Amino acid sequence: MQNLEQIRAANALNAAARVNRKAVTKLPAMIVNNGLLAAAAFAKDKSEELLGAMTAVAEHLADRRIERLPETSGTTDALLRHLVAPTTGSDRLRLATSEALAYLSYLKRFANRGD
Repeated sequence: MQNLEQIRAANALNAAARVNRKAVTKLPAMIVNNGLLAAAAFAKDKSEELLGAMTAVAEHLADRRIERLPETSGTTDALLRHLVAPTTGSDRLRLATSEALAYLSYLKRFANRGD
């Protein structure tokens, strides 16, 4: 059975070819400063590159081995809908935020430079 670090790394390796490293390096600061919900909303509204990186985060959080969010949360839209649902408590949002930041540290290292 894989541990959480192995799952994060495997998911990051799988997503690395689809995301731009510049976008991935911007996301952690956005999440820390504004929160996961605001960062996801900004990515969805303003930047195709950020949206690709946020989608990779959503796919990771929806991985059934993570068990943080339902498998149906694999897109940025679905992630946002799930996290703002009345049945989702603040503890779930806090866990998703923490996991997203841990995952992004792997994705940043594996992502394309986009040079």
